[in-house]
Amino acid sequence: MLRSWYFRLMISYFPIVLLTFFILVSSSYLIVNEISREETKKADAATTEYTIDNLERAAHDIELALSNEAVKNPDYYAYLNQSDNREVKYSIVRSIAAFVKNNELVESAYLYRASDGAVLTENGQIDLELFADRAFLEQAWDNRTYRGWSPLRTYQESATDQAARVITLYKSAPLPFGSEGLLVVNVSMYGLETMIGSMTNHSLSFLHIADSAGQVVYPRDNGVDAVDTGKVLTTARSELLDWTFTSGLQHSQLFGWVSVVSYVWVGVALLTLVAALLYVVWISKRNYKPIQLMMNRIQTLQFQSDRSPVKLDDLSRIDRALEDLIHQSVDYEQQQRENLIIERRQLLFDLVNGGLSAQENERIRKLRLLPEGGEFAVVAMRLNRYEEFCAVNTPGEQNMLKFALGNVMQEVLRGRELDGWGEWLAPDRMVYILSSPPSRSDLKPRIRESAAMAGDWIETHLRLSLSFAVGSVAARWAELPASYRDALAALNRTISIGHGPVTDIDDVPSEQKPEMFQYMQLCAECVQEFRLTNERWRECLDQIFRQMEADAPKDEDVHSLMRLLLQMLGRELKDLSGSLRDCFEGAQASDWADKLASGTSLAQMRTLSLEYMNEIYRTYVSVSETKSYRAMIAEIRSYIQENFADPDLSLKHLSDRFQITGKYASYLFKQEYDMKFVDFLVKLRMQHAEHLLAETDDTIQSIAMQVGYANSITFGRVFKRTAGVTPGDYRKLRMTPSSFI
Repeated sequence: MLRSWYFRLMISYFPIVLLTFFILVSSSYLIVNEISREETKKADAATTEYTIDNLERAAHDIELALSNEAVKNPDYYAYLNQSDNREVKYSIVRSIAAFVKNNELVESAYLYRASDGAVLTENGQIDLELFADRAFLEQAWDNRTYRGWSPLRTYQESATDQAARVITLYKSAPLPFGSEGLLVVNVSMYGLETMIGSMTNHSLSFLHIADSAGQVVYPRDNGVDAVDTGKVLTTARSELLDWTFTSGLQHSQLFGWVSVVSYVWVGVALLTLVAALLYVVWISKRNYKPIQLMMNRIQTLQFQSDRSPVKLDDLSRIDRALEDLIHQSVDYEQQQRENLIIERRQLLFDLVNGGLSAQENERIRKLRLLPEGGEFAVVAMRLNRYEEFCAVNTPGEQNMLKFALGNVMQEVLRGRELDGWGEWLAPDRMVYILSSPPSRSDLKPRIRESAAMAGDWIETHLRLSLSFAVGSVAARWAELPASYRDALAALNRTISIGHGPVTDIDDVPSEQKPEMFQYMQLCAECVQEFRLTNERWRECLDQIFRQMEADAPKDEDVHSLMRLLLQMLGRELKDLSGSLRDCFEGAQASDWADKLASGTSLAQMRTLSLEYMNEIYRTYVSVSETKSYRAMIAEIRSYIQENFADPDLSLKHLSDRFQITGKYASYLFKQEYDMKFVDFLVKLRMQHAEHLLAETDDTIQSIAMQVGYANSITFGRVFKRTAGVTPGDYRKLRMTPSSFI
C-alpha cells in the first residue's frame, strides 16, 4: 500500500512541477522587464539631474563672478554714493563690459543708482525714464529682498535694440546688503538653449523646461508634440532657477509594446496559477484519505515527547515532523510576543519620520495603537543629565527606571482623558503620540498640564529631571512627522525659551535669527569692560541673555556661547596671577562648568554665570589693587634703566624680581610704551653706547661690555641695525647721540 501510494502521489503532483516551472519562467521575464524599465527611468533621471547641475553651476558661477567684481572694485561703492567722477563711471563701464565679455552666457549687465534714477550699462549712463528695461527695474526695486532668478522675459536696453530672451538676477548694492541701488545681470536664453541642447539627444529623448510662471524655457518651439507623444519618465525641479524639468523617451512605442507583452504574461501567469490551484484542490481531495490519520493525530495531539528508537513508516515520520513543527510554532509565538515591543517602537519611529507604509498603517489599526479620528500631537520627553543617570545606575536599574517613567506617564495621561502611545526612540528621549476625540478641542492645554504634573511627580519621587516639548496639532496621521519635527525643535530650545519643564513649538519665534558674529561681539565687549574693571560688564552680560531670550537659540548654541565667553575671559586674565589661573583651570573651574552645563533655563544660567564672573571679578580686582598697574610698570622701567648693563637682564629675570609672569611683564610694556621689552632694552643700550662713542675714547669692546654685551661682534651687529652705521663709523663721523628714553 505504501509503495502504490508513493507512486500515486509522485505521478499526481508531476503536472504541478511543470506548472511551477512555467510560472517561474514567466516571473523571471516580468522581473527582467521591470528591471529594464526601471534602469531606463534611472538613466533618464541621471541625465536630467546632470543637466540641472550644469545649469545651476553656470548660474552660480555667474552670480559669484558678478559678486566678486562688485566687491573688489571700490568704484561701484563710490558711484552708488552719488559720485559723478568720470573715471569712476568709466571704471564701472569697463568692469561691466569685461564681465559680459568673459561670460559667454551673459547677455548684459547694468548698475542702477536709486538716488537719481541713473542706469549705468556697458554702453554708458542712461536715465531711468529713457531705459527700455524700466518696468522690470522698478519691479525689482520694489522686491529687493528676492534672491532668485527671474522667470523668462525679454530685455531691451533701448527702444531701438532687438529684444532678447533672458533670465535675470539682481542684487542690492553695494554688496552684500546695501540699499543704494541694484546690480542686474541678464543671462541669454540662446546660450542656455545651446548648453542644454549639447546635453540632450533629441533623436532618443525629449526635454521640456518651464519656469515658475509656466512659460516654456526649452525647447524654443514649446516642445508640445514631444511631451504628448513621448513617454514622460522624469519630472524634476531646480531650486536655484525655479524651473521644472520634464524628460522622457521621444518615442514610447517600445514601452507600449513591452507593457502589452508584460500584461499578457501576467494574464497567462495568473491563469496558470489558478489552474494549478484548482488542480491541487482536486488532487488533494483524491489523496485526502491517506492523510486523515495524520490530521486526527494533530487534533488529539498532547504535548509530550516520545523519542523511542523504533522504525517509522512514512506517515509516522510526517506525524513526528508535524509534532516538532507544532513545538516550533509555540516557541515562535512566544518570540513574537517578545518582539512586539520592538515592532511597536519601529512603527512609532516610521510614523513620526514619515516612512510608514500602507501595511504598517494597517498594523497600527489592528494593534489599536491610535484612533482614526480626532486631534493628534507629538510630545518629546528628554531625560536631563543623562550622563549622570548612566553613571549612577546600572543597566538593569536604568531599564527599570525607564519602565517606571513610561508607566507614570500613562497613568497621568489616562487621568486627563488622553490616549497615548509612547516609545523610547533614543537612550535619553521618549516620544509620545497623544490624541483627543473630535468632541474636545483643548488638546494642548491638557498635554501641558499632564506633562507638568508627571514631571513634578517624577522629580519628587524618582529624583529625575525631565524636559517636555509639544509639537504642532495634527488633524490626521500623515501630519504627525511635522508635529514630531516641531517637538524636536522645541526640545532643543528648552533653555532659551525657559517656560518651565514644558516647551511648546508655539513659543519658538519664527523670525530670522542674528548671526553668531553678533554674539561674539557682545562677548568681546563684555570681556573688554571686565578687564578694564568697568562695572558695565554686568550690563553687557545681561544684554547677551536678553538677546538670547529674543532669539531663542538652540540649547547647544547657548552652552557654546557661555564656553566662548569664559574662554575669551580666561585668555585675557588667567596669566596675570596664580589665583586668577585657578579660576579658569582646575577643580574650581570644572565645578562651575558642570553647574553651567546643568542649567535648564536662561534665567538659571544668567544667575550661575553672574555668580561665577563675580567671583572672578573679585579676584581680579584684588590682584589689581595689590599691585598697581602704573606703579609696577614705573618700577620695572626704573629697574631696567639702572641695570641695563647686566647681560642676564631678561623677562625671566624681571618675572623673578617682581613676582609676575614674563608674559604679563611683556603685556605691561606693550600697553604702556607701545613696544616690546626686548626693543625697549636694545634702544636703551644703544643710546648709552652712542653717548660713550661720542664723549669718550673707550674701545669698542669696552663700550660693548658697559652696555651689556659680552663681545664686540654682537654689539656691532645690533648697533648697525639700530643706528645705520658701525660703531667705528659713528665715532669717525662724529654723529650726534640721541636723547635717553
